[in-house]
Parts: sequence; C-alpha cells; structure tokens
Amino acid sequence: MRLQIDSEYDRLEAVLVHRPGSEILRLTHQNMRAFLFEDIPYLRRMQDEHDAFVATMRAEGIQVVYAEDLLLDIVQDESVRASLVRAVVQQAGVPAIGEELASLRHWGPKELVELLYAGLTAEEFYHVHGRRVPPARGRAEFLIDPIPNAYFARDAAVVVRDAAVLCKMHYPQRVRETTLIAAIFEHHPEFRDAAIAYGGTSEPTEDRPYTIEGGDVIILSPEAVLVGDSERTRSATIELLAAKCFKFGRVQRVYELPIPTERSFMHLDTVFNILDRGMVLWHAEVMENLPYVHRYEPDPSFATRAVRVPEPRGIREILADEFGGELTVVETAGGSRHFAAREQRSDGANAFSIAPRTAVCFERNELTIRALEQQGIRCIAIKDSELVRGLGGPRCMTMPLRRGGGES
Repeated sequence: MRLQIDSEYDRLEAVLVHRPGSEILRLTHQNMRAFLFEDIPYLRRMQDEHDAFVATMRAEGIQVVYAEDLLLDIVQDESVRASLVRAVVQQAGVPAIGEELASLRHWGPKELVELLYAGLTAEEFYHVHGRRVPPARGRAEFLIDPIPNAYFARDAAVVVRDAAVLCKMHYPQRVRETTLIAAIFEHHPEFRDAAIAYGGTSEPTEDRPYTIEGGDVIILSPEAVLVGDSERTRSATIELLAAKCFKFGRVQRVYELPIPTERSFMHLDTVFNILDRGMVLWHAEVMENLPYVHRYEPDPSFATRAVRVPEPRGIREILADEFGGELTVVETAGGSRHFAAREQRSDGANAFSIAPRTAVCFERNELTIRALEQQGIRCIAIKDSELVRGLGGPRCMTMPLRRGGGES
C-alpha cells in the first residue's frame, strides 16, 4: 500500500484503526487513572459504536484496515514474532517470559495478538505455564500491562507526505502502541517498503526525552506542517522531526504551536482541525491566545538540520498565507464560551475530515455540528456514549494512510 498524506482534507482513501478489545476490560476504579482513563467504558456498546464508525467510513468508499489484523499477519513469521515479543517483555521488565510467549506452545497467534493489547497478569501466566514470575517493580498485578488507549490509533504514528513518523509516546503506559505499529510498518508486506521519516528501530537515540504523538501533527499542505508543542510533544522533537523531513524534501516549513499542558487540551488536534482548504475548526480559548508561533526551515548550511526563523505573523495570517487566500474559522459550539468549554470535554474540535467539507463528528457536540453545517460542512454524526470515555474523538481514533490520488 502506498502512503500519501498531503493534507488533512483531501478525500480519504485508506485508514488504519484498532477496534477496542479486552484491554478495556482490564480497567477498574483502582487502576483507570494509571492507564490515563477517567471512566470505565462498557465494552460491548463501545465496540458497537466503533463498528458503526468503521461502517460509516466504508460506506464513503474508504478502505479501513485493522491494526490487530496486520499484527496477526506478521506474528506468523517466527523471527518477527520473537523480535516483537522480546521488545514487549523488555519494556515490561519481564524478559524471562519472552521465549515462552514467542514459542506459541501455549498461545495461538490470535491469542498472542490479543495478549499484546490486553496484557498478561502473573496469575494468568502461572495458570498456563505452571511457574510464578513476579511483576516488575511498581506493578502489582500485571506482568505485561494492557494498553486500553490503543483505539486512539492517531497517536502511535502519522504519515507525512509519503513517509511514516513512528511516534515516541510521552507516557510509558502507551509506549507499546508504537512498538506494535512500528512492527507493522517495518515487517508487513503492505508497508515494509514504506519510508520511515522518523523513529524507526534503527534510530534508538530518538527516544525519551524526544517524545512526539500523532495527535499533535497536522498536515497543512505538501509544503507545510503544524506541530503542537504540548504536554506530550517536546519542542526539541519538533526541531528534530523538521530536520528529518527537510533532509528528504518532504516539507519546506514546520510551524510549532504551544498548547496548554492541560488534560482538556492534550494534543493540537483537540483544539484545531482543517475542514477544507481555507476553512478550519478551532477552540477559540486556545487558538486565539497562542503566546507565539515558531517556524522551522531547512538550514542552508547543513542539509540535515533545521533552523528556527523569526515568525512575526499570528496563526490566522499564517493559515491564510499557507492556504493562499481567505481563511474561514468555525469556532466550536458556535463561539459560545460556556458551551465550547462543555463540548471541549467531548472533543468538539476533534472532527475527522474524510473529504473536503465532509467531517465525522461525535453526535453529542450539537452546537459545534450546527456551526459547521451553517458553513456548508456535511457532518456525519456518530454515536459516542462509550467511545468518548477515553477522552478522544473521531480524529483521535484514526491513522490516515492515503488521501487524494494515491495508488494502492
């Protein structure tokens, strides 16, 4: 499959998702905050909502692929399986169980993939293997933690032009999400020839503190990218990513936007999204109060470096210039300060553009949907009572692989 993302609004052709699975059942009142949740979703209804979301995209002619299906394909290969399991158990601090998990003596490939998402308790390992292994320090129950945030497929990787950026998660609880996606991009026949612009396993130095998450990366055009400097994406990483993209001529400008380090604004795409050329949706409280914008361009003296240049323009002027004309801003909740704050909790700004002026939105964000429709946006409202409990929206749940005129 060819990767090609040149904007946020060209017609979506292919996208990767993860269907919430038994990892959600690992959440309890005692551990949910440790796993970055503030509520416990009802899994069956959550899956129904996710299935309906996928069906909506497929009805629009979009190819939807599941990360878990791609993982099932690659773990059939013994060497890939061993390498992936080794990485997972080392991250979990229990390398002693790696050989047994990878051998498939007690687990089939499908069960192994489920385990990679749902984790493994010490009691489960003992029940199957007949020996006790203590969890790593700081873990009371799990030898391998679950990754219940994995249905937010956006954060583990992002496609910039024709290359994948394999992200480095801010919270250790999410690091395995990138490990799994990296294995897919590096080993699956559909992707193993794809370029990796940043974060491949051949570059282990690009790890902490160089964190970056896909929700902070927004493709303005084939020439320019916006990246949020947030709680989860560091400024130093943005500069490094810019240098990598410049080196291979993928973009010419990278803009860094500072986002408040608050739970309500965890990524740039929770406060800003693009609906069409020259039309954006944003949460005014953040986007109209940016303290600065930094711009990176290729260093004329060193091809492998980025240089920060003075940026006197505000975000409105930058966007208008990049789009080559007028800018229309749609404010969440139609500009109501009270209801914008309310709909921010349910990711009102996190609309997912699947074609010019066509976006998928959570149905509960009624005032934002009304404001969008008044501007001629076709809004496809999806049910969200359980999906929203993880504090992410439609865009968060997707990893676009190809838009526009790319080839299969």
